[in-house]
Amino acid sequence: MKRIIVGILVLMIAAMSAAAWAAKDAGSEGVPGHGGPEKGLVRMLEDLNLTPEQKKQVAAILVENREQARTMRQSMKQAHEAMRKVMDTTPGDEAAVRKAAQAMGRIGEDMAVRLGSVKARIDAVLTPEQKEQAARKREELTQRFKNRGDRGQKSLDEWIAKYQ
Repeated sequence: MKRIIVGILVLMIAAMSAAAWAAKDAGSEGVPGHGGPEKGLVRMLEDLNLTPEQKKQVAAILVENREQARTMRQSMKQAHEAMRKVMDTTPGDEAAVRKAAQAMGRIGEDMAVRLGSVKARIDAVLTPEQKEQAARKREELTQRFKNRGDRGQKSLDEWIAKYQ
């Protein structure tokens, strides 16, 4: 069961990342007041000081992947809703939980592969310095999200300790 939970968390992160890389069309999804993952991608691209030619190339890559990203996000949303329904109605039904988790896993795997392809194509457009800068920014974001998760776990642990 722990593997399933860890897998679901990894897939959710992959889904958010995939949305960020191809979210030129995403609208207002994401964290209210923060612009969602697509706003972060825009900020990162602006921070890289791309040349006009690089901007055109990156935009073309994102446009090529926009529809597939939209379809995958919709599929993940449906799979997530199916998982939520299983957890709300029959959380003790291990077979149903596994089936729903596997559906999310398949979609997440496809999203991760697509994200890797898009990232590789964008990286090919960047200079070595821009690649280093983007890697540093991704690491900062990873640490920020890790710290958020740590704070959430700390709050949960404190709540449990109160009532043990």
